[in-house]
Amino acid sequence: MPAFFTTMIPNHKLLAIIAAQVQLVGLGNDLSAVMDAASATAVQLTGADGAVVELLEGDSIVYRSASGLAEAQLGLRMKVANSLSGHVLTSRTAALCTDSETDDRVNREACRKVGLRAMVIVPLIAGDEAVAVMKLVWKEAREFNEYEVEIAQLLANMTAMLMQRATQEGPNVLKQRMTLDEATGTANRAFFYEQLQAKLAAAPAQAGGGHIGVAVLRIDGIDKLPEALADISRRIERECRAGDLVARIGHDEFGVILNMASRRSIVTSQLHRISLSVTGEPLPGFSDAALRAACHTGSSLYPEDAHSAIELVQAARP
Repeated sequence: MPAFFTTMIPNHKLLAIIAAQVQLVGLGNDLSAVMDAASATAVQLTGADGAVVELLEGDSIVYRSASGLAEAQLGLRMKVANSLSGHVLTSRTAALCTDSETDDRVNREACRKVGLRAMVIVPLIAGDEAVAVMKLVWKEAREFNEYEVEIAQLLANMTAMLMQRATQEGPNVLKQRMTLDEATGTANRAFFYEQLQAKLAAAPAQAGGGHIGVAVLRIDGIDKLPEALADISRRIERECRAGDLVARIGHDEFGVILNMASRRSIVTSQLHRISLSVTGEPLPGFSDAALRAACHTGSSLYPEDAHSAIELVQAARP
């Protein structure tokens, strides 16, 4: 077990942490944004190559926030048993891995697949329960002799406090706020990737079977008109079929997992109908011509275009 080092965090980093904590409080109930902001600040202040917030759900952990090196794992669901994250949740203490190639506590093959060699994992404790972990990851093996754990834990503590507020409001409130986009009422980016990861895991890998379609719509400038976001999401949902999932996956971007996508012509046809639904009615803040010019669409099909969730979305982006 590697030793932990306690050092004094430099003043400029402490000021950045305080500013980040104020930002997190300002995000309020948007817990997905809270996790993204907390992990982004941790990455910035520690020089990590990526970050993940893994939420405990039953006997599994779900990657609810991911960036940098770990972004491709967003939405991934894994068993918590026999994992280093599981150990942190159980012990409620931080853990360090200086080299995944020599640390018997980690899944070496999984680390190789992601491309990480070192990590810091800290618990998020809401009330009396460890509900999640924040994991910072590095591409290269390294020693931790400064303040990586302290920085991550300070940001994790504020995130956990905001999670605790949600748990006090009801048994399902926390998960709802983790998976819904507040501005639109539709699924958020994390839930979109979780569902896409699950569909990919269940689909046959060979061409000719288990097709999955993804559509992406970008409406330039829509994020500056928050009152119009819910209207756009309703227009998209109007042309969706049973089993389709609509989500806001970026500031001005929506994603759709198309349930009936046995061939590309079906995906193209449905995306065309969705586009017409989005641009076919006036929208406050846009003229008809401006709305048509602002709306950009694209699609991708598994397994022809890509094999991972993040690659499918990238291939679909207009």
